[in-house]
Amino acid sequence: MHKYILFILVLLCFFQLRIEAQVDAHFTQYYAYPQWLNPAFTGAINGSYRVSGNYRKQWPNLSASLLSQGVSADFALPNNFGLGVTLFNQKTEDGGYHYTTGYLSLSYQVHLTQYQILAGGFQIGFLNRRVDPGNFQFGNQFNPLIGFDPTIPSNESFSYPAATSLDGSFGLMYFDGDPNHSFNPFLGFSVYHPTEPDNRFISTANQNKVPIRYSFHGGFRIKMNDRFDIMPNAIFLSQGSSSEMIAGLAFNLKIDPTKDLIFGGNYRINDAIAPNIGLNIDGLTFGFSYDINTSQVKTSTVNNGGYELSITFIKPKKSPDTKFVCPRL
Repeated sequence: MHKYILFILVLLCFFQLRIEAQVDAHFTQYYAYPQWLNPAFTGAINGSYRVSGNYRKQWPNLSASLLSQGVSADFALPNNFGLGVTLFNQKTEDGGYHYTTGYLSLSYQVHLTQYQILAGGFQIGFLNRRVDPGNFQFGNQFNPLIGFDPTIPSNESFSYPAATSLDGSFGLMYFDGDPNHSFNPFLGFSVYHPTEPDNRFISTANQNKVPIRYSFHGGFRIKMNDRFDIMPNAIFLSQGSSSEMIAGLAFNLKIDPTKDLIFGGNYRINDAIAPNIGLNIDGLTFGFSYDINTSQVKTSTVNNGGYELSITFIKPKKSPDTKFVCPRL
């Protein structure tokens, strides 16, 4: 037990760093959207296929809050291959900004031992960003007597209000799925937008590129007894000059052979505390989390960073293998 506590302390110390907002969307329940986190997760399931949906509303007290929506499906194929597809859309609630991606994922698993697995995966797809200038308010459209006046021309030029690029990602992951172990580690690394696709946005003068997003993630399951597991986890994201770090702790309580209660919380360093709760019923998992802002933005958001919903269904195999520990919460 001492080595588990030491490992947790090392993780928490490592993640006590400065963070800033990242370019891509973030999810508090990142483990419930595996293809957004690492394409190596594709097909890494204890079942035939997995279907999931994620919804996040960030800064709900603001007039133009961010809505993030993702759907994905992946399949465990013969010969250790995995195949998946994912679609994601983020937009401001006023409809002024949209960020859309779609990817096809392929993975392969190498069994180092019966249960110790090294997986690699990649994605290929598209990235699209667009804006609706009609929903924006510019400084030169404000009348000192009446405030914002849409009849005043903005004098802004929007030559390219939309842009689409070819995009992709790749990643590696290791996990120990031995059900007889009381300590099962998992860790991974992924790179999104590796070619920094040219994504001209608004202006032809600037060849805007989407910066690479690096992700390092890991954790472990500690089996306390036949009904109760503890799962420390952590993730570091870096994109351009921005970074984000999260340390979390989850608890899994088996209610009966077909039901599990999942609860815990994450701390996004210098940004938010996010308690979460979930319920697994015979392969169908519901999750809910709520971000409570701790950064300076809490003044505008009244401490409300946003809420997040997730739903995942994993279809059991007709002839199930010996149950293994999946590399996710």
